[in-house]
Amino acid sequence: MKRNRFVAMIMAVICICLMIVPAVAVQTRASDQIMKYSVDVTPGGGVLKVRFSVTGTGVKSKLGCESINVYQKSGSRWKLSESWSESDTGMTKKNTTLYVNTITCGGKAGTEYKVVVTIFAEDSAGRDSRTTTTYVTGKA
Repeated sequence: MKRNRFVAMIMAVICICLMIVPAVAVQTRASDQIMKYSVDVTPGGGVLKVRFSVTGTGVKSKLGCESINVYQKSGSRWKLSESWSESDTGMTKKNTTLYVNTITCGGKAGTEYKVVVTIFAEDSAGRDSRTTTTYVTGKA
């Protein structure tokens, strides 16, 4: 009787250990260069505010936003309205772990917009980027 309980206890511990291993193996960061990032597009007051945040896995030689492309809906098509690249003011920061900024562009109430944002992190090990697309409607 004691032996059956002992064997049952050992089997239960083995089952619990098998369930824990996959959870530990999950990678929680966005990439080898990017720990986490976010992009928020807020319409209002006749403008679109594009807020981006990127955290590197350590100090990066360059960190920030590679590009922002704002498309305006015209009929059934998207037409490029405004764009920024990493060489534009406020898009990147050097030798940092975190960069957060907001870029503002014009927006018309009732107009549909597609905003494509690519963030990146770069150091001596290389460069990595992530792209997000957000759809919003302009507000007065």
